[in-house]
Amino acid sequence: MPKNNLLDFISESVERSKKNKKEYSFGHGYVFVKDPLPENIDLEYVLQTIEDIIPPDLRVGVDSIMVGDFEEFHERSVNALFKDGAVYVTNAQTNNDDMIDDIVHEIAHSVEGSHGYEIYALEPNITTEFRNKRMKLKEMLNQQKISTQGFDFSDVEYNLEFDDYLYTTVGYPVLESLSVGLFSDAYAITSIREYFASGFEAYFLGNRDYLKKVSPVLHQKIKELLEDV
Repeated sequence: MPKNNLLDFISESVERSKKNKKEYSFGHGYVFVKDPLPENIDLEYVLQTIEDIIPPDLRVGVDSIMVGDFEEFHERSVNALFKDGAVYVTNAQTNNDDMIDDIVHEIAHSVEGSHGYEIYALEPNITTEFRNKRMKLKEMLNQQKISTQGFDFSDVEYNLEFDDYLYTTVGYPVLESLSVGLFSDAYAITSIREYFASGFEAYFLGNRDYLKKVSPVLHQKIKELLEDV
């Protein structure tokens, strides 16, 4: 076999091996690929990027990452979730950055488990900041003649009826517009947990200065978490 053809064959074999690989290491745990990822996803790059930007002490709650098409995604209309020490993430990814976003967001939920007291009990209080923003959103919706009657905007916990109201009655385009300058993104409106997770994602992957401007208490809280690790 000519040298160039041999090199091509070796290169293609390496790539095939990478694509067929089912298990990877991640921190103190592992990653298992149940269903194949698109050809353009480099999982090793995704995992290394996350390990580079998020300190080990903030990943301690993640024992494993499971990649695939899971029934619970369809039941809950989500593409990733954190459950029992594992991040579950869909294999239907657009690109590497898309997958990094999904995993970092779920790592944020694991941080709530490992650092919940520091996040929610100690001052500065992100719950107060979030509730104030919710009430400001209510005022803005009323100004636009969008009914808020029957919904408790001061309730910081996730509520399915409120979630349906936001994304069905109000609509994502309106939420996206109103969230500018008030929340890190529209999804942060959903609950206090999503407020934290969206801010965590913005801190490590987005515009940190913008997060500091719109959510100074949340920004400070994440900064303090980093100082303690």
